[in-house]
Amino acid sequence: MPHPLNIIYLHSPSPDDGAILTEMEYGLSDAFRSFCRKIFSFGEPIEFPRLKVIPVATPKALDNLLFAVENDRHFVSDAAKYCCLFLFDDELDSPDGPRALDEFLIDGMAFQKYFLAYFPAIPKVILTRPGHRKVAIQSRRWISKARGVFEAPDRAKARIERMFTYFWSPHFWRALREYVQTKAGTSWHTPGHNSGNAFEYSPFLGGIHDAFGSFSFRADLSVSVESLGDLSAPEADTPLTAAQRLASIIFGTAQTCFATGGTSTSNKAMLMTLLRPGEVVLVDRNCHKSVHHAIVMAGAVPRYLPARYNSRYGTWGPIPLSVLKEELFRHSPSGLKPRLLIITTCTYEGVLYPTWEIGRMCEEAGVLFYADEAWAPYLNFHPFYTASLPDGEAVRYNAVNEIRGAHFAVQSTHKALSAFSQASMIHVSTRFRRLLEEDSSKQFRWLRRRFGIKDHGSSEKFYHDLHETLRYWHSTSPHYPMLATLDLADVQMRLEGLSLIEERLHWVADFKRRVSHACGLPEEDCFPTLDALSGAGVDWQADGYLLDPLKMVVSFKNEKARLRFEKALLKARIQWEKATPVTILFLVTVGTVEENFEYLYRVCRQFSDCIGRPEEEFRIAEIPDAISEQSAVLPRDAALCDGELVPLDESEGRICGQLLVPYPPGIPVFLPGLRITRPMIALIKDVIETEGADAVHGLFARGRKYFVEVLNKDEENRVHKPGWTAP
Repeated sequence: MPHPLNIIYLHSPSPDDGAILTEMEYGLSDAFRSFCRKIFSFGEPIEFPRLKVIPVATPKALDNLLFAVENDRHFVSDAAKYCCLFLFDDELDSPDGPRALDEFLIDGMAFQKYFLAYFPAIPKVILTRPGHRKVAIQSRRWISKARGVFEAPDRAKARIERMFTYFWSPHFWRALREYVQTKAGTSWHTPGHNSGNAFEYSPFLGGIHDAFGSFSFRADLSVSVESLGDLSAPEADTPLTAAQRLASIIFGTAQTCFATGGTSTSNKAMLMTLLRPGEVVLVDRNCHKSVHHAIVMAGAVPRYLPARYNSRYGTWGPIPLSVLKEELFRHSPSGLKPRLLIITTCTYEGVLYPTWEIGRMCEEAGVLFYADEAWAPYLNFHPFYTASLPDGEAVRYNAVNEIRGAHFAVQSTHKALSAFSQASMIHVSTRFRRLLEEDSSKQFRWLRRRFGIKDHGSSEKFYHDLHETLRYWHSTSPHYPMLATLDLADVQMRLEGLSLIEERLHWVADFKRRVSHACGLPEEDCFPTLDALSGAGVDWQADGYLLDPLKMVVSFKNEKARLRFEKALLKARIQWEKATPVTILFLVTVGTVEENFEYLYRVCRQFSDCIGRPEEEFRIAEIPDAISEQSAVLPRDAALCDGELVPLDESEGRICGQLLVPYPPGIPVFLPGLRITRPMIALIKDVIETEGADAVHGLFARGRKYFVEVLNKDEENRVHKPGWTAP
């Protein structure tokens, strides 16, 4: 039997509670199971969980119920772990008599702020009664319903199911399934396999049809099926539009867009929308290659932020707040001020930035804050990713939220949630909408002019421009099953995201403890800490940085030990995400099951002598020197030149016309517009020697001779120099 889901009900007790709560629980459970059968059943019957109503009498008792240990917000109680819905009476008893719900504080915070900080994605319902004051809550994640609907749910089953549909119905998946199962007939449209016929009736491909399953082929439809929706027509009232609208509610955004080309496509579309040729963008030097592609396409001038290479672990650390502040307010003699700051949070090894503080600094400087959150699409769904500031304010690590943070975020839903590869999302914050339409500050005058109608900033104009740019990138033949998994991933996280993340946080903590014991070493010797990964010289924790436990980094004594451990993993048929010379990264996702940890633990125990703090610093050439250059010419001009191929060894001093990217994780060393240095060449050669030429994307190879494209001498004299100059 599946574990029941909890409805936590805050109300003042009455003598009739026993009978009322029992009827409420039975009626809501029946309605919920009926809803689930309609939405999630497919083929064989499924036993769906029942709903359990947990009453609580006061806000203080509610806080104690939700968190297992007082003042510890990293883990939640079992009651909260399985919570899918909050109910609140509009009035509660107090020593001074009945008071409206929004007059109470929880943990010293206003009601709405408390839930925005700790449980933003879970729906909340205020139960109203005649004669009571209307509770003022400004959020699409809260709704009001008459209390009588819940006290007699059997008589209001249809209304309750409609409410459940509003909270949890994957609109696009539901429409796609209905079309395939009941409406589809003879197909005279794309794709060419024609509902799988080309596979099913082939003497060679029939087995492939069986392997994928009939529905996967029948659901692979053409945009000719207009009733479902089209990414190229976002204004239309379709199930696809409704699915994106629900995603926006779940993530607390002003707008959320689905993307089928991964976060790479999202980065390119967003930067081409936000930036104009010649404008300056502050960018983490070690961001994903798609960001560098987007800068080329936008014609922007990059100002690369200084990178922090960790020579002991072979990893890239985050940028300190002090450096970000210095760069945001740096004076440029050219007078060009940056328009956008791009940060990758979390880093590949799981270091999360204090996005609330970066957002504050950006707005003070008149710069938009863009977060590449590809590796962390789940932060919205658990209070572990909440920080408490010294003044008592609670803020969140997910970049786009309704408290403080970034103006935009892009997420690779497929990397950690229940979505097919390439399925991603773009999030536009409510803060950006207010900045565009309500702000009157001088530093953002440029923004209101750019996305304005008759001298007034307009979010509608911005959305129009964004969708116009997305049309450059979206396929006119999107994969409908991929879109359906985006829809389903959102709903799943709203229904059970809290329990999924809570379980995995506990599994990780238990796994680290067991491995540490098996190795006879302190845990920090086996699994690098925030300070170890981020580097010395900064109090990272005090500045608000956080290490995400769901990025498990195991460290090894030396490179030989890591290679020995990898062979054992392959023998055990365990595949990791990526490795450095002395670390291996294991991703914990919503699909990771407890047995996965047991199989990995066996290898750790058998090869415990490999695990430990690296014995010495590891260097590939002089890596910091290899990534310290700024553009000598505009990246777009360099990328579009005819150029010429020169041997890699002979390219020093020339201006690069392409990217050379060791992969994974996809951080470029050579970039269009950079003047090539000897450390850059040495780094690429070292990767070729250790990992092979195929590990360097963009490398032109003929046998064992390697070439890079550079500007020819005539082009060097003709291209534009960047407008940004350092003081």
